[in-house]
Amino acid sequence: MLRSPRILFLALLIFAALALFSTRPYKHIPSINHTPSTDSATSDHPTVALPRGRAPAGSSSDAKNDTLGFERVFVINLPERYDKLDAFSLAASLTGFKHDVIEGIKGATVVNKTLPSLENLPKTERARNNIVGCWRAHLNFAQRVVRDRISTALVLEDDSDWDVSFKEQLADFATGARYVQGLTSKPRSPYGDDWDLLWLGHCSAQQKLEGDDQRRFVVENDPTVPPMNHRVNFNEVPKLADMGYDNTTRIVFQARDGVCLYAYALSYRGAQKVLRWQNNVKKFNPIDIGIGNQCKNDANFKCIAAFPQLVDSHKPAGRQSRDSDIGQFDPKQIREKGFTYNIVRSTRLNIENLMNKGQDARIEDQWTDLPELTGPPRRKYE
Repeated sequence: MLRSPRILFLALLIFAALALFSTRPYKHIPSINHTPSTDSATSDHPTVALPRGRAPAGSSSDAKNDTLGFERVFVINLPERYDKLDAFSLAASLTGFKHDVIEGIKGATVVNKTLPSLENLPKTERARNNIVGCWRAHLNFAQRVVRDRISTALVLEDDSDWDVSFKEQLADFATGARYVQGLTSKPRSPYGDDWDLLWLGHCSAQQKLEGDDQRRFVVENDPTVPPMNHRVNFNEVPKLADMGYDNTTRIVFQARDGVCLYAYALSYRGAQKVLRWQNNVKKFNPIDIGIGNQCKNDANFKCIAAFPQLVDSHKPAGRQSRDSDIGQFDPKQIREKGFTYNIVRSTRLNIENLMNKGQDARIEDQWTDLPELTGPPRRKYE
């Protein structure tokens, strides 16, 4: 009898706890298992020797969902550039994906003692602040991934643009990424589970040629590939014909280097590695050069890219001074017509068509001298 009040009290505590948790709103559970993996060696899906020429395990359908197959999607945007965020959000809505914002950073607010090295910093204050602010904003993205334990996240710059068939392109890229990883068991992510960085938007990327198993996923007869005379690259534009392909081909491969960060994704473990590496460099570099160096020099940092790139920089019609917060432009210079580098059917240039006609919109190409293709794209595993 003396113990009954204690039993009653414990029962009431248990009942209260159950009531509390039963009334909490359920968090949305995505169709993809987004458990972060920090080490491919301990992953449920380690890399195995997929025979070359064989399709990889898994499905690419989730690359077409409202986060493009990633757990989260972000855009980097300076708080005062409402115009850029407006334009980006409109384009994203017409493509069908949602996103959160990583605030851009003014380099003047980043003091030198927080930088890994002062060697190689630009001499002028303006150039220093531009490069340092961009560097810090991209590291804040990596920090966000680690802090919130996000399994995979895509980030785009706020002036980026993509083809109106972006989701279909990503489905192909996902297939290619899984093939490059050589996985035979079904992964958690449509992009596979053994990668650190997916470089979707760049202005130069080179294939890693070391090793005996350098795979390529090849899409031939691709109508979204820009003709050679309309390709723009940081370095010389690679000639796919020199690799035995025609110029309507896109390839997915493991990258050893790259420049420009119009769009890229990090896995959880990749974000950890970016924070470690970029905060310990001996010479300071712009963040895209720094990440390219990491792809090249860190043997444990796996980067996968597409060429031609899937995302590039848009230049809108109007005052050119609105283009960038890094470059300097004459405020009197006016661009009569907007354009996007390397994108055949620009989403931004088709906004009016997409808004007025939806799925039945007449999509306009950027150029009139596109090759005439017959038949569907052809996909190969090499």
